[in-house]
Amino acid sequence: MISKFDHFLLYSDKLEETYRFLLNHLKLVPLTPLTNYGSFQSGMFVFQNGILELLWYQKNPEEVTTIASTNHFVGFALRSDLDIQDTKLALKNFNFDSSEVIEQKVLNAKKEEVVISEILILNHFINHLQIFYIEYKNDYLPKKFDELSKTSPWEIDSFVLQVLNQKSISDQFVTLGFKKENDDTIADQNGIKIRIQESSSQNMIPSFLIKSEEGTINILKVID
Repeated sequence: MISKFDHFLLYSDKLEETYRFLLNHLKLVPLTPLTNYGSFQSGMFVFQNGILELLWYQKNPEEVTTIASTNHFVGFALRSDLDIQDTKLALKNFNFDSSEVIEQKVLNAKKEEVVISEILILNHFINHLQIFYIEYKNDYLPKKFDELSKTSPWEIDSFVLQVLNQKSISDQFVTLGFKKENDDTIADQNGIKIRIQESSSQNMIPSFLIKSEEGTINILKVID
């Protein structure tokens, strides 16, 4: 099995303000507008090699007490070269604990529920981060990404992942089909690098670098 990043989940307490800043000041290319889905609100931006989803939802009490920053990453979605059922089987063979296949639904123009994707949640992989595999059930979003990614001046360079068990997490990423570049750096086939560092407190993503012809910036620093 070969895995790659599909999109990254960036939570914001000030969703509209942060979305406008990314759109107007950083000139990120929008993939989807800010939309209220009921239980959460979300908008997506497209990069040359990936997707950033900006979202808001009602936090549970544990999240409120452990995370103080207005904008912070809460997880990421992965894609596999296998279909979702074969991915579930492969995860089981690799001794990963995953959920059952979960359908994600939205209402269409006729107010009918339609399945847009299916996901597999990786349980107990990296606590405090939402990590799941996704398979789209129609080609609307993938086709839109293919079109708009060619117009984006930005690409995702790398991010820092601080974890309580660096060696174990690095090995598990390799098992999932990521490429090991050195002892603390893993990369996917789109060139997105993870610099995995040991943490003494909690699992988190404290740095997320994007780059263009004008330079490289840490998106968390410019929006806080």
